[in-house]
Amino acid sequence: MMASLSTRARVLLKMSFLTTFAESMLVPMYAAFTESVGGSILDAGIAFGVFSIATGIVVSLIGTRPWFQVHIKTFLALGFFISAACDTSYIFVQNRWQLFAAQVFAGLATGLIEPAWDSLFTDDIEHSSAKHWSIWAGGSHLVAGFAALVGGIIVAYFSFTALFITMGIIDTLAIVLAWRSDLKPVLAPVLKPSSNP
Repeated sequence: MMASLSTRARVLLKMSFLTTFAESMLVPMYAAFTESVGGSILDAGIAFGVFSIATGIVVSLIGTRPWFQVHIKTFLALGFFISAACDTSYIFVQNRWQLFAAQVFAGLATGLIEPAWDSLFTDDIEHSSAKHWSIWAGGSHLVAGFAALVGGIIVAYFSFTALFITMGIIDTLAIVLAWRSDLKPVLAPVLKPSSNP
């Protein structure tokens, strides 16, 4: 299936699967982690709300700007960098307020990654069928499911610290892919005004 994709699309899928794997490792244990730093189930819900609101604000304020598309590779790599830093910052979270602050940065990272990645992937497969989006969607769910199992095993047999270090390393691989790959955006040509009335 992947053979039908361009080299750039395959790189983009690898980045997406890496970051999906990293973040999905925490998902099933998020409530337990929140409680381990003195929070409640309500605090876990608030933390996710803070993350989603921060993501929406960043996408709306930054992702909609013309200069975002021009510097898309930089913003994608920056988003992965912030995500990796946020993953490892969980090690130092000791209360719910620090958790909420970490979620703001996680939202910032996601707000940079999602529109940049979506734009590049859409450019690459614009004239293809739903097959390529299905490869991404199906792959993302498979990766997320496997990551949830791995995350649970790491926390059960090691610790949350080991989980966050693993997440940070995986997101760092996505940074390397983003920075080393040729991910220039496909920009629409600037049309000259017609001289005809």
